Amino acid sequence: MARIKSEGLFALAKRRTDELGYGRIVTALIVILFAVGAAGHLYRPTLPLMLGMTPWFLLGCGIAVILPSLGSGGLRFGLWAFIIYGITFFLEALGVATGLVFGAYRYGPTLGLAAFDVPLVIAFNWVLVVYGAIRMAERRVRSDFLASVIAGVIATGFDWIMEPVAILFNYWTWSEGFIPLQNYLAWFVIAFASSFAYRKLVRRAAAGGGPSAASGSLAGVYVLIQALFFAALRMGWTLGI
Repeated sequence: MARIKSEGLFALAKRRTDELGYGRIVTALIVILFAVGAAGHLYRPTLPLMLGMTPWFLLGCGIAVILPSLGSGGLRFGLWAFIIYGITFFLEALGVATGLVFGAYRYGPTLGLAAFDVPLVIAFNWVLVVYGAIRMAERRVRSDFLASVIAGVIATGFDWIMEPVAILFNYWTWSEGFIPLQNYLAWFVIAFASSFAYRKLVRRAAAGGGPSAASGSLAGVYVLIQALFFAALRMGWTLGI
């Protein structure tokens, strides 16, 4: 019996070590790729190439980031991610068609393959941003409500950093020529609700508490790296680069 228990502990330790190793490798690669991407966006001759790679780059990085959580989070995490993808895609499609959700806007061609005038990759990035935000938030507080509020603020702040870059590179454009306050309110509400659902359906209900700390940390780091990428571009323009 003692031998079985020790082997179980060894397997658990090995799995955690493997996760940490994977996380470090992926984080290092993403930092390098985003740094190169920032330089490529600021250097005009390579800008078209960077924009052409954008949807595939987001898809590839996103898959690398979320795979450990799908592996350690079980069915509940996969179901949550699938539902949030579906809901955010529906809200984006509704928003583009009516202007009722975020305000009046439309997507450009930069983000690639689309359905109902919404790029397919955009809802995937919603999942990653919300997941990264809630994993960052829940390290600070235990309350489901407060963690979800903080996650909503983080996600909304991410969008605030991203918006000028997205508009310039034709990710999307606002029909009125400015970013409406409605957009940020929608971001907060959607991120709050999605985070609260994660806390209740995945963290509280799942055996083992949902995805591991290592995989969750990777998602949080990814959101931070994306935010720094957009901030670097804004700073570059401010400095006249």
